[in-house]
Amino acid sequence: MLIVENLHKKFKNFELKNISFKLNKEYCIILGPSGAGKSILLKCIAGILYPEKGRIYLNGDDITHLPPEKRNIGYVPQNYALFPHKNVYKNIAYGLIIRKVNKIEIEKKVKEIAEFLNISHLLDRKPNTLSGGEQQRVALARALILKPSILLLDEPTSAVDIKIKEEIIAELKKIDYIPVIHITHDLAEARTLGKKIGIFIEGELLAFGGKEVLKKPNNKKIAKFLGYNIVDNKIIPPEDVILTDGKDCKITNVIDYGFYKKVFVEYNNTIIVAYTNKNYNIGDYVSVSFKDLVK
Repeated sequence: MLIVENLHKKFKNFELKNISFKLNKEYCIILGPSGAGKSILLKCIAGILYPEKGRIYLNGDDITHLPPEKRNIGYVPQNYALFPHKNVYKNIAYGLIIRKVNKIEIEKKVKEIAEFLNISHLLDRKPNTLSGGEQQRVALARALILKPSILLLDEPTSAVDIKIKEEIIAELKKIDYIPVIHITHDLAEARTLGKKIGIFIEGELLAFGGKEVLKKPNNKKIAKFLGYNIVDNKIIPPEDVILTDGKDCKITNVIDYGFYKKVFVEYNNTIIVAYTNKNYNIGDYVSVSFKDLVK
Protein backbone atom coordinates (compact mmCIF):
# COMPACT_ATOMS: atom_id res chain seq x y z
CA MET A 1 0.00 0.00 0.00
CA LEU A 2 1.11 3.53 -0.78
CA ILE A 3 0.11 6.34 1.60
CA VAL A 4 0.82 9.98 0.79
CA GLU A 5 0.07 12.36 3.67
CA ASN A 6 -0.10 16.16 3.46
CA LEU A 7 2.66 16.40 0.88
CA HIS A 8 4.07 19.84 0.09
CA LYS A 9 6.80 20.51 -2.45
CA LYS A 10 8.12 23.78 -3.90
CA PHE A 11 9.90 23.33 -7.22
CA LYS A 12 11.10 26.40 -9.13
CA ASN A 13 7.99 28.61 -9.30
CA PHE A 14 5.57 25.76 -8.63
CA GLU A 15 4.11 24.26 -5.46
CA LEU A 16 2.36 21.01 -4.59
CA LYS A 17 -0.17 21.69 -1.86
CA ASN A 18 -1.37 19.26 0.78
CA ILE A 19 -1.49 16.10 -1.34
CA SER A 20 -3.02 13.10 0.46
CA PHE A 21 -4.26 9.73 -0.85
CA LYS A 22 -4.00 5.97 -0.30
CA LEU A 23 -3.49 3.30 -2.94
CA ASN A 24 -3.68 -0.49 -2.69
CA LYS A 25 -2.93 -2.91 -5.56
CA GLU A 26 -4.87 -0.76 -8.00
CA TYR A 27 -4.18 0.96 -11.29
CA CYS A 28 -4.34 4.67 -10.48
CA ILE A 29 -4.56 7.41 -13.08
CA ILE A 30 -3.49 10.89 -12.00
CA LEU A 31 -5.23 13.10 -14.54
CA GLY A 32 -4.65 16.77 -15.11
CA PRO A 33 -3.63 19.44 -17.62
CA SER A 34 -0.03 20.09 -18.60
CA GLY A 35 1.77 22.06 -15.89
CA ALA A 36 -0.49 20.83 -13.09
CA GLY A 37 2.41 19.29 -11.14
CA LYS A 38 1.75 15.63 -11.88
CA SER A 39 5.38 14.80 -12.71
CA ILE A 40 6.60 16.57 -9.55
CA LEU A 41 4.34 14.33 -7.47
CA LEU A 42 5.71 11.24 -9.22
CA LYS A 43 9.31 12.35 -8.64
CA CYS A 44 8.62 12.89 -4.93
CA ILE A 45 7.28 9.33 -4.65
CA ALA A 46 10.25 7.99 -6.66
CA GLY A 47 12.78 9.85 -4.48
CA ILE A 48 14.11 12.09 -7.26
CA LEU A 49 12.72 15.09 -5.36
CA TYR A 50 12.16 15.42 -1.59
CA PRO A 51 9.12 17.21 -0.10
CA GLU A 52 9.38 20.10 2.36
CA LYS A 53 6.44 18.74 4.35
CA GLY A 54 4.39 15.56 4.56
CA ARG A 55 5.18 11.85 4.57
CA ILE A 56 5.25 8.98 2.06
CA TYR A 57 4.73 5.40 3.25
CA LEU A 58 5.15 2.25 1.16
CA ASN A 59 3.98 -1.05 2.63
CA GLY A 60 4.22 0.43 6.11
CA ASP A 61 7.72 1.90 5.73
CA ASP A 62 8.40 5.63 5.80
CA ILE A 63 10.27 6.28 2.54
CA THR A 64 9.94 10.09 2.56
CA HIS A 65 13.67 10.77 2.61
CA LEU A 66 15.10 7.47 1.38
CA PRO A 67 17.27 7.63 -1.77
CA PRO A 68 15.62 6.18 -4.91
CA GLU A 69 17.68 2.97 -4.90
CA LYS A 70 16.35 2.03 -1.46
CA ARG A 71 12.65 2.46 -2.25
CA ASN A 72 12.02 -0.59 -4.46
CA ILE A 73 10.04 1.55 -6.88
CA GLY A 74 9.80 1.06 -10.64
CA TYR A 75 9.89 4.42 -12.42
CA VAL A 76 9.49 4.95 -16.19
CA PRO A 77 10.13 8.58 -17.24
CA GLN A 78 8.67 10.19 -20.33
CA ASN A 79 11.89 9.80 -22.35
CA TYR A 80 12.24 6.10 -21.33
CA ALA A 81 15.98 6.67 -20.44
CA LEU A 82 17.21 3.56 -22.26
CA PHE A 83 20.96 3.01 -22.69
CA PRO A 84 21.60 3.63 -26.42
CA HIS A 85 24.82 1.56 -26.55
CA LYS A 86 23.24 -1.55 -24.97
CA ASN A 87 20.88 -3.94 -26.73
CA VAL A 88 17.37 -4.61 -25.43
CA TYR A 89 18.47 -7.68 -23.46
CA LYS A 90 21.16 -5.73 -21.59
CA ASN A 91 18.84 -2.77 -21.01
CA ILE A 92 16.26 -5.03 -19.38
CA ALA A 93 18.88 -6.99 -17.41
CA TYR A 94 20.75 -3.90 -16.18
CA GLY A 95 19.20 -3.72 -12.70
CA LEU A 96 19.75 -7.42 -12.10
CA ILE A 97 23.39 -7.14 -13.21
CA ILE A 98 23.92 -4.28 -10.73
CA ARG A 99 22.42 -6.50 -8.02
CA LYS A 100 24.89 -9.25 -9.04
CA VAL A 101 22.20 -11.83 -9.83
CA ASN A 102 23.72 -14.91 -11.51
CA LYS A 103 23.60 -15.12 -15.31
CA ILE A 104 21.26 -18.11 -15.49
CA GLU A 105 18.68 -16.37 -13.29
CA ILE A 106 19.04 -13.14 -15.29
CA GLU A 107 18.46 -14.98 -18.57
CA LYS A 108 15.36 -16.68 -17.16
CA LYS A 109 13.88 -13.43 -15.83
CA VAL A 110 14.61 -11.44 -18.99
CA LYS A 111 12.93 -14.09 -21.15
CA GLU A 112 9.89 -14.18 -18.83
CA ILE A 113 9.34 -10.42 -18.79
CA ALA A 114 10.03 -10.11 -22.53
CA GLU A 115 7.41 -12.73 -23.25
CA PHE A 116 4.96 -11.04 -20.86
CA LEU A 117 5.32 -7.75 -22.77
CA ASN A 118 5.58 -9.28 -26.28
CA ILE A 119 9.13 -8.08 -26.98
CA SER A 120 11.02 -11.41 -27.11
CA HIS A 121 11.86 -10.79 -30.77
CA LEU A 122 13.61 -7.50 -29.94
CA LEU A 123 16.22 -8.68 -27.43
CA ASP A 124 19.21 -8.36 -29.78
CA ARG A 125 18.32 -4.92 -31.12
CA LYS A 126 19.53 -1.46 -30.03
CA PRO A 127 17.03 1.15 -28.77
CA ASN A 128 17.58 3.47 -31.75
CA THR A 129 16.20 0.78 -34.08
CA LEU A 130 12.93 0.49 -32.13
CA SER A 131 9.63 2.30 -32.54
CA GLY A 132 8.35 4.50 -29.72
CA GLY A 133 5.96 1.77 -28.58
CA GLU A 134 8.73 -0.84 -28.55
CA GLN A 135 11.00 1.45 -26.54
CA GLN A 136 8.16 2.02 -24.06
CA ARG A 137 7.73 -1.72 -23.54
CA VAL A 138 11.47 -2.19 -23.05
CA ALA A 139 11.43 0.55 -20.40
CA LEU A 140 8.48 -1.18 -18.71
CA ALA A 141 10.31 -4.50 -18.78
CA ARG A 142 13.41 -2.95 -17.21
CA ALA A 143 11.29 -1.55 -14.37
CA LEU A 144 9.15 -4.66 -13.80
CA ILE A 145 11.98 -7.20 -13.84
CA LEU A 146 13.14 -5.90 -10.44
CA LYS A 147 9.74 -6.77 -8.92
CA PRO A 148 9.05 -3.27 -7.57
CA SER A 149 6.54 -2.61 -4.81
CA ILE A 150 4.91 0.04 -7.02
CA LEU A 151 5.22 1.18 -10.65
CA LEU A 152 5.28 4.88 -11.60
CA LEU A 153 4.58 5.85 -15.23
CA ASP A 154 5.11 9.41 -16.44
CA GLU A 155 2.82 9.90 -19.47
CA PRO A 156 3.76 6.51 -20.99
CA THR A 157 1.87 7.00 -24.27
CA SER A 158 2.53 10.68 -24.95
CA ALA A 159 5.18 10.11 -27.64
CA VAL A 160 3.40 7.46 -29.73
CA ASP A 161 0.65 7.43 -32.36
CA ILE A 162 -2.90 6.20 -31.76
CA LYS A 163 -2.35 2.60 -32.93
CA ILE A 164 0.79 2.17 -30.80
CA LYS A 165 -0.97 3.83 -27.87
CA GLU A 166 -3.71 1.19 -28.05
CA GLU A 167 -1.07 -1.57 -28.05
CA ILE A 168 0.69 -0.10 -25.01
CA ILE A 169 -2.61 0.25 -23.14
CA ALA A 170 -3.26 -3.45 -23.81
CA GLU A 171 0.12 -4.28 -22.24
CA LEU A 172 -0.49 -1.99 -19.28
CA LYS A 173 -3.77 -3.75 -18.53
CA LYS A 174 -1.74 -6.87 -17.72
CA ILE A 175 -0.14 -5.18 -14.70
CA ASP A 176 -2.61 -5.99 -11.94
CA TYR A 177 -0.34 -7.46 -9.25
CA ILE A 178 1.21 -4.21 -7.88
CA PRO A 179 -0.01 -0.63 -7.43
CA VAL A 180 0.50 1.55 -10.50
CA ILE A 181 0.44 5.34 -10.73
CA HIS A 182 0.10 6.50 -14.33
CA ILE A 183 0.00 10.23 -14.99
CA THR A 184 -1.65 11.61 -18.10
CA HIS A 185 -3.89 14.34 -19.48
CA ASP A 186 -5.74 11.83 -21.70
CA LEU A 187 -9.34 11.13 -20.65
CA ALA A 188 -9.52 7.96 -22.75
CA GLU A 189 -6.57 6.47 -20.85
CA ALA A 190 -8.23 7.36 -17.55
CA ARG A 191 -11.52 5.74 -18.53
CA THR A 192 -9.82 2.63 -19.92
CA LEU A 193 -7.20 1.92 -17.27
CA GLY A 194 -8.13 3.71 -14.07
CA LYS A 195 -9.49 1.74 -11.13
CA LYS A 196 -8.65 4.78 -9.03
CA ILE A 197 -8.57 8.27 -10.53
CA GLY A 198 -7.17 11.50 -9.13
CA ILE A 199 -7.82 14.91 -10.66
CA PHE A 200 -4.78 17.14 -10.33
CA ILE A 201 -5.06 20.87 -11.09
CA GLU A 202 -2.66 23.71 -10.20
CA GLY A 203 -0.71 21.62 -7.70
CA GLU A 204 -3.75 20.32 -5.85
CA LEU A 205 -5.42 16.91 -5.81
CA LEU A 206 -9.03 18.08 -6.12
CA ALA A 207 -10.69 14.64 -6.31
CA PHE A 208 -9.68 11.02 -5.75
CA GLY A 209 -11.83 7.93 -6.12
CA GLY A 210 -13.35 5.52 -8.64
CA LYS A 211 -14.64 6.33 -12.11
CA GLU A 212 -17.48 8.36 -10.59
CA VAL A 213 -14.86 11.13 -10.31
CA LEU A 214 -15.13 11.54 -14.09
CA LYS A 215 -18.91 11.22 -14.23
CA LYS A 216 -19.84 13.57 -11.39
CA PRO A 217 -17.35 16.44 -11.06
CA ASN A 218 -17.68 18.04 -7.64
CA ASN A 219 -16.46 21.53 -8.52
CA LYS A 220 -16.17 23.90 -11.47
CA LYS A 221 -12.40 23.52 -11.93
CA ILE A 222 -12.77 19.78 -12.43
CA ALA A 223 -15.85 20.20 -14.61
CA LYS A 224 -14.07 22.67 -16.88
CA PHE A 225 -11.02 20.41 -17.26
CA LEU A 226 -13.23 17.40 -18.08
CA GLY A 227 -15.03 19.35 -20.80
CA TYR A 228 -18.33 20.03 -19.02
CA ASN A 229 -20.26 23.24 -19.61
CA ILE A 230 -20.87 25.77 -16.85
CA VAL A 231 -24.26 27.34 -17.59
CA ASP A 232 -26.09 29.57 -15.11
CA ASN A 233 -23.85 28.20 -12.36
CA LYS A 234 -24.79 24.62 -13.25
CA ILE A 235 -22.47 21.86 -14.46
CA ILE A 236 -23.91 20.40 -17.68
CA PRO A 237 -22.27 17.62 -19.73
CA PRO A 238 -22.06 18.17 -23.51
CA GLU A 239 -24.38 15.21 -24.14
CA ASP A 240 -27.14 17.07 -22.24
CA VAL A 241 -27.01 20.03 -24.63
CA ILE A 242 -29.74 19.85 -27.31
CA LEU A 243 -29.22 21.67 -30.62
CA THR A 244 -32.11 22.42 -32.96
CA ASP A 245 -32.36 24.57 -36.06
CA GLY A 246 -32.84 28.19 -35.07
CA LYS A 247 -31.41 31.70 -35.14
CA ASP A 248 -30.31 32.25 -31.54
CA CYS A 249 -26.74 30.94 -31.24
CA LYS A 250 -23.84 30.84 -33.70
CA ILE A 251 -21.63 27.77 -34.20
CA THR A 252 -17.97 28.80 -33.91
CA ASN A 253 -16.24 25.44 -34.44
CA VAL A 254 -17.00 21.83 -35.39
CA ILE A 255 -14.74 18.81 -34.78
CA ASP A 256 -15.74 15.67 -36.68
CA TYR A 257 -15.08 12.39 -34.79
CA GLY A 258 -16.89 10.24 -37.36
CA PHE A 259 -19.69 8.78 -35.22
CA TYR A 260 -20.46 12.19 -33.74
CA LYS A 261 -19.45 15.84 -34.00
CA LYS A 262 -18.26 18.12 -31.20
CA VAL A 263 -19.88 21.50 -31.77
CA PHE A 264 -18.85 24.78 -30.12
CA VAL A 265 -21.67 27.30 -29.79
CA GLU A 266 -21.88 30.93 -28.63
CA TYR A 267 -24.45 30.98 -25.82
CA ASN A 268 -25.09 33.94 -23.51
CA ASN A 269 -21.65 35.46 -24.15
CA THR A 270 -19.79 32.21 -23.54
CA ILE A 271 -18.82 29.13 -25.56
CA ILE A 272 -20.53 25.84 -24.74
CA VAL A 273 -19.92 22.39 -26.20
CA ALA A 274 -22.48 19.91 -27.54
CA TYR A 275 -22.29 16.45 -29.13
CA THR A 276 -24.47 15.73 -32.15
CA ASN A 277 -24.71 13.52 -35.24
CA LYS A 278 -26.26 16.32 -37.32
CA ASN A 279 -24.28 18.00 -40.10
CA TYR A 280 -23.76 21.48 -38.68
CA ASN A 281 -21.04 23.78 -40.03
CA ILE A 282 -19.13 26.76 -38.70
CA GLY A 283 -21.31 29.85 -39.05
CA ASP A 284 -24.63 28.01 -38.81
CA TYR A 285 -27.18 29.25 -36.28
CA VAL A 286 -29.00 26.97 -33.83
CA SER A 287 -31.24 27.07 -30.79
CA VAL A 288 -29.93 25.59 -27.54
CA SER A 289 -31.80 23.79 -24.76
CA PHE A 290 -30.78 21.39 -21.99
CA LYS A 291 -32.08 17.96 -21.03
CA ASP A 292 -32.42 18.73 -17.33
CA LEU A 293 -34.58 21.76 -18.14
CA VAL A 294 -36.65 19.71 -20.60
CA LYS A 295 -37.31 17.10 -17.89
